[in-house]
Amino acid sequence: MKVIRHARHADKMMRIEGTLAVAGVGGGVLLWAIAGHFGGYGLAAAAFLSLGGIQSGVRALRNYNRYQRGAEGEDAVLSTLRSLPDSYVAVTNFVVPGTRQGDTDLLILGPAGILVVEVKSYSGRYGCHGDSWFVVQPDGSQQPLRSSVSRQLKRNRKSIAHYLVDCEATVPVNAVAVFRPGVSLELTQPTVPVLTQDSLRGYIVNLTPAPRTALASEIEPLFAPCTPVRSLRIPVLSR
Repeated sequence: MKVIRHARHADKMMRIEGTLAVAGVGGGVLLWAIAGHFGGYGLAAAAFLSLGGIQSGVRALRNYNRYQRGAEGEDAVLSTLRSLPDSYVAVTNFVVPGTRQGDTDLLILGPAGILVVEVKSYSGRYGCHGDSWFVVQPDGSQQPLRSSVSRQLKRNRKSIAHYLVDCEATVPVNAVAVFRPGVSLELTQPTVPVLTQDSLRGYIVNLTPAPRTALASEIEPLFAPCTPVRSLRIPVLSR
């Protein structure tokens, strides 16, 4: 399987959050160390700024860890698919040209068309009822997630489908949400397919081949790092 890599948003955010974490914690600790040289309001101000810096640094560190887990999850999913035959092409972190749409974790180009893969590196218990997603707490209570996994996936699928229409490429677009192994999922009427990482490869190879559509090698140029702008309308002919 060929892999086409794009710049990953998570890597950029990890650099930013890592810098903020070091600056916040390091600056806060340093300011606290010299706060004793101040007196009165100066000491109070130094203590306040020191505490604020440390809190900001800790918050940035948490964000860094979150992005790191997401990046590691994407790499782990890609690793499980490397044994797919040469008829498949994987595209990582693709952003539709000319849009502000966030990057798509993974696209698999193959005999069934295009599969949009949303990777979630969550651990613990999660559930959904339709498009409503939540964390299942140890006591059984449900805490809603800030964003819906299925709605995010469907937005990405729609964006890719519109991009192909603009490029006049007749290619089916499917989508699947993939969770890390060991996560507990309690799903009620999910609106998208939901899998764990260890079952993704089998799911892909068992997809029904799409009739009279472009091969992966034909649509691959549309997802290259130097992707043509949408207004060029690059045609992809069926074989």
